[in-house]
Formats: sequence, structure tokens, C-alpha cells
Amino acid sequence: VSVLKDDPNPSVGLLNIGGEVIKGNEIIKRAGELLRLAAVSGQLNFLGNVEGNDIFKGTVDIVVCDGFVGNVALKATEGVAGMIGEFLRAEFSRTIFTRFAAVVAYPVLSSFKRRVDHRRYNGAALLGLRGLVFKSHGSADQLAFEYALERAYDAARNNLLDRVQARIANAAPLLASNAHVA
Repeated sequence: VSVLKDDPNPSVGLLNIGGEVIKGNEIIKRAGELLRLAAVSGQLNFLGNVEGNDIFKGTVDIVVCDGFVGNVALKATEGVAGMIGEFLRAEFSRTIFTRFAAVVAYPVLSSFKRRVDHRRYNGAALLGLRGLVFKSHGSADQLAFEYALERAYDAARNNLLDRVQARIANAAPLLASNAHVA
């Protein structure tokens, strides 16, 4: 985020079942410990645990979770967005009055649709590899793939790989000194 959004100190939250540090399974608790240590040492702007309802509020810039949970959250969000779209289409086509309301509301609905279109957020860096690799959604269409390519281009232009490697190297002593099992 700091590279792609030109934010030198993005806020980070750990996705959990509650804001309290005692919540979550052992892996989540340990991840929270390490993130708090990174924050204390100035490596990270960690704000603490966040819940699922914080993901889209802008509570934090980055939500940390494992791949399984992240994929479930992503797919659930896409499903809810699709459901809302279908509900709106059905409601606006019920009567002549609701069709007229749809015409009046079209500019607002069109803007809303653009803002929540998941295709505009396609493309994620696969970190931990020896090269710059971006993953696109399997169901990506031309527009989604275009956004993924744009993201990958921005990452390459802004030296994402070198910057991530430097941050990891800076954090290595912290991680090594806290390698014990929680």
C-alpha cells in the first residue's frame, strides 16, 4: 500500500473475531503479538484487531488475514454486492413508478456501481517470491485484467519488490528475537 498508494505509513489491522487481544485462535494471537512488536519497534503502523465489519469502513488501510479467511471474505463480499444489484434491478422494474424512479436515480446508481465494482480492485501481489508476481481473479474479464495489469505496472515502476525486501530485512532481527512459540 505504501508503494502503490504513495502512503509512507499505512495503517494495519489484524482480522479477528473481536478487538480484544485475548480473542482468536493461537495463530491469530501470535500474529497479533508479532504485529504489536513490529509497531513498538517502529516497523509498522499496527492499530490492533479489526472485525469483518471494519473491512470496508476504512478503519485501517491494510487488513491482515490468512488466505483462507481472506478468500472467504472476498467471495462473500462479491456475493453480497451481486445480491444487492439483483435486488435493486428487481425493485426498480416492479411498476411504472419504480421504473421512473430508476431513470431519475440512474446517475447515482451508476456512480455507486462503479465504486463497488470488484473488477476495479483486481490484482494482488504474491509476496515472498524472488520476482514480482501478480495474481488476477480466475473469473477476471477484460476490465478486471486491465486493472490487474495497471497494478502490476505501478508495482514495478515503484520498485515494490526491492522495497518489500528492505522492510523484511529491517524486521528480521525483531522476528528472530521473538521466534519462540506462543
